[in-house]
Amino acid sequence: MVDEKKKRKANMKDVAHLAGVSTTTVSRFLNGNLNKMSDETANTIRNAIEKLHYIPNAAARQMVTNSSKLVAVLVSNIDDYFSTELFKGASSFLESKGYMAVLFDSNASIEKEREIIKTTSTYNFDGIIFQPNASDMSHIFSEVNTDTPIVIVDRNIDTSIWPQVLTDNYESAKSAALLFKNDGYSRVIILTSPIDSISTRRDRFLGIQSVIPNIEIVEIPEENYNKKKIYNHIKELLTDSHEKTLIFSLKERWFLEFVSLLTFDGLIDNDRIAVTGFADTNTAHAINPHSKLITQNPFLMGSISAELMLKQLNKEPIETQKVVVPAKILHDDDSNK
Repeated sequence: MVDEKKKRKANMKDVAHLAGVSTTTVSRFLNGNLNKMSDETANTIRNAIEKLHYIPNAAARQMVTNSSKLVAVLVSNIDDYFSTELFKGASSFLESKGYMAVLFDSNASIEKEREIIKTTSTYNFDGIIFQPNASDMSHIFSEVNTDTPIVIVDRNIDTSIWPQVLTDNYESAKSAALLFKNDGYSRVIILTSPIDSISTRRDRFLGIQSVIPNIEIVEIPEENYNKKKIYNHIKELLTDSHEKTLIFSLKERWFLEFVSLLTFDGLIDNDRIAVTGFADTNTAHAINPHSKLITQNPFLMGSISAELMLKQLNKEPIETQKVVVPAKILHDDDSNK
């Protein structure tokens, strides 16, 4: 009988039986809640664990504590460097506090986003750090548990009941546009994913428009787009006018995708035609070393989002519902700093 028990993996009940205590007491020990436990009881449980070679089971612990120690980080598109850095920032902070971040990619799909939210509810994630695909959150309210802690990141949603971590999109885009207007640029070609669906893009567009109203918009779908057709359209826009023109990419992905080709073809001279945009990698600067780019520090935004998540999980008060992380305009001499 003893040999059979040794072959079988020990569980929490085995530890409780050997120590002569309840499974609840064993669970309190495993979770470090020793303030109301005598040293004798704690040592008895510790000896039982060592004797049985017991490895705590996460599912068993979850049943008692009602905590999985898992936080879902749901990003809009993993192809974007911003999203991966956002996850790294959140994951780094959460791991330091004993939680594990799990990355989910909605691939810019509202339907997939809805399915992932359902999944997090089914598997009892403790919370969700969420970069939504739309400003309208009605499709989310029906899927998420009302008591699930949520932090919205990189989106400004006026109707949100949850804390938000944002960039100053309007002001940073406006400031960048003003720099170029002062250098004589009077026309802007904006490279963007569909503007109306996301507050981030809309705020950036409005910031640019407030300074330089002469704008051509090139909207690029997140997937299933004809790269050659779009590139030829951009070239046509550049040759249609002799005005000093600024190409402003609202997303780093489109900067890397199209500005690199324009530079290779010799169309960017940083005189009549210049480029700028939101970008957080050195690759964008390498493509055009003289560009003035806007960096958002997504790692910091992820870390702050995780900090707000932890406050919710610990039932601590949150001082402000909107945390704004200012973006920074990097000049060519800042890129290597």
